Amino acid sequence: MGSSIFRLLLVLLLARTAAAQELDQPDTTQVPQGPQHVAGQVVRPGKHEMLPVPSVWVTLHRVGTDHAAPLDSVRADNTGHYSFNFRRTGEPGAIYFVSAWYGGVAYFTPPLQKSTVTGDDAEIAVFDTTSGPVPISIRGHHVIVSAVDVNAERSVTEVFELANDSSVTRVVPANGDAVWSTILPPGAKSFEVTQGDVPAAAVKFNDGMAKVFAPIAPGLKQVAITYSVPAQNFPMSIPVEKETQIFEVLIEDEKGKVTAPKLKEVAPVVMEKRNFRRFLGPDVPAKSVVVIDLPTASKNVDLDPRYMVALTILIGGTMVFALARALKRR
Repeated sequence: MGSSIFRLLLVLLLARTAAAQELDQPDTTQVPQGPQHVAGQVVRPGKHEMLPVPSVWVTLHRVGTDHAAPLDSVRADNTGHYSFNFRRTGEPGAIYFVSAWYGGVAYFTPPLQKSTVTGDDAEIAVFDTTSGPVPISIRGHHVIVSAVDVNAERSVTEVFELANDSSVTRVVPANGDAVWSTILPPGAKSFEVTQGDVPAAAVKFNDGMAKVFAPIAPGLKQVAITYSVPAQNFPMSIPVEKETQIFEVLIEDEKGKVTAPKLKEVAPVVMEKRNFRRFLGPDVPAKSVVVIDLPTASKNVDLDPRYMVALTILIGGTMVFALARALKRR
């Protein structure tokens, strides 16, 4: 099972690279040239501080659109330290990173952006695993609803920022239950898993729910799904199963409204001549309901789901980065 999850994570990294190219995102980083060096440490949470993890296998990987493969492996020393020397090859946009296995789960460094990477950027934090009921909270929930398309349907993208605030990785239990799940609206169809931290193969859609069967390590993990809903199914209700720190709804429609506890309309978002009305609210309570009431007909558009996810990432990116930094410091 562990190797399957690892292959899925490699596919996810490759998909991210391809998606960035398809979205024509500018490359703001300069590819480092010449000899490359990465030196870091494998650590795990202790009672009062992070502790070294000795003798675990650490692997250097390259993932690109031309090919993806491990480049080298080494066993960490008695203090959990490792190092690699290598050269970049093939396409300039290839991603290089380091992984370590611990408890049957793969953990990764961020992509190696510099010719010499040390310190926090080379640290690999690993965690003990549990199949027990570790709580998964929701830091952010973003919903983007497109205008009605030529098929009298609206494309909907939901992006969840999930937080595991414990010191253990939650994995699939022996009975096969999902690690995390969410309720889908009636009439939803044509499901896809888009950009996020969970590979598409690890998400199943059945019984009116989206179910995640991938490990959720301590920290933040983003899950993004897209589906279509007939325009006649609106008003559409989205139940808030757990208290959500930030709830955001974007609608590409001049008419209609969004109602929920603490949600208020704020300044609209304009991107590439598309207008989105924006509704935002903090600390939306559990067991409440977000109701999106839109007309059954409007201008016909065909909105690319990748564009919708990119818009959400653009708006919510600053919050996610801040939360991730706060969790890392803690």
